[in-house]
Amino acid sequence: MNPPHSAYVDESMRVSSGLYLMAAVLVPPTYAETCRTVLRGLLLRRQRRLHWRDENDKRRVQLIDAVGALRPCGIVIVGTGLDRARQERARRKCMERLLWELGQRYVGDVIFERRHSELDIRDKEMVEALRGRHAMAPQLRVSWEAPDEEPLLWLPDIVAGAASLAEVGEESYLKALGCGLGVERFPVD
Repeated sequence: MNPPHSAYVDESMRVSSGLYLMAAVLVPPTYAETCRTVLRGLLLRRQRRLHWRDENDKRRVQLIDAVGALRPCGIVIVGTGLDRARQERARRKCMERLLWELGQRYVGDVIFERRHSELDIRDKEMVEALRGRHAMAPQLRVSWEAPDEEPLLWLPDIVAGAASLAEVGEESYLKALGCGLGVERFPVD
């Protein structure tokens, strides 16, 4: 039997539209190095990582085409009703929903993009609280890594960016990624 997939997670916010998105892209261990090679090949000279918000439209099309060719699968959690003053609450609610969803899939490791150390501590406390309440699958191992060190974290960044645009009517990027990505919406207010 093949080992379980790893889920790489990043978020995007569209505060003006009241949205907090959290994307997870599932990568089988046997496919991880291939994905890393493709992603590193997309870097421009002097670019240390791919980041959706830093790219122009022409470059975004190039990224979407390359990532779409990898046939990504995963899930995007869209929290609606985001209050600008309660972004961390929205993150926790999306994280809880995402971890529950990932526990229903063939996933062993969940790797979140590292933020600030204090914010990562809050995330870790949230995971422990979910474990204590049996609100996430016990087999999930959760960790945090820097996107400069793990190119697979660029995948959910691109997916979250495309999903964010789809939520405001620009669906072409998300559609070009293929049908392997589910989208779940729920209120976070």
